[in-house]
Amino acid sequence: MPPEIKIDALQAMPKGGKLNEEWIALSNVGDAPFNTEGCSISVARSEKSRPRVVTTVKAGLVIQPGEKVRLVSGSSGKKSHGEAPDEEGCKNVHLFLKAPFLDKKGLTVRLTNKQREICRTNYPMEAAAE
Repeated sequence: MPPEIKIDALQAMPKGGKLNEEWIALSNVGDAPFNTEGCSISVARSEKSRPRVVTTVKAGLVIQPGEKVRLVSGSSGKKSHGEAPDEEGCKNVHLFLKAPFLDKKGLTVRLTNKQREICRTNYPMEAAAE
């Protein structure tokens, strides 16, 4: 059974902002834990464009069923990257990137594991239909 991971939200770094203000929120909506080891985050200019890998998640992050995780672009130890958002019920995991990757509108953001797509969304995300 494929993992049931969902991209809940994307936040780009504001103009003149800090790297820790850019993040991707993921949630596990399935019944089994999901190990992110080896998963890659990639961006493409459109749905059909070739994706560019931004980073590969290292070992140690397991998203439990019902858990929410925020993948923050910057480093927790660098003051120049600013403070990561703090929200109860959502833990922050830092990606230690050197530059923002949500820099253009219309990007397709994917989470893949060994070329198998886990989930995808477009930036900026469409508002949920009510």
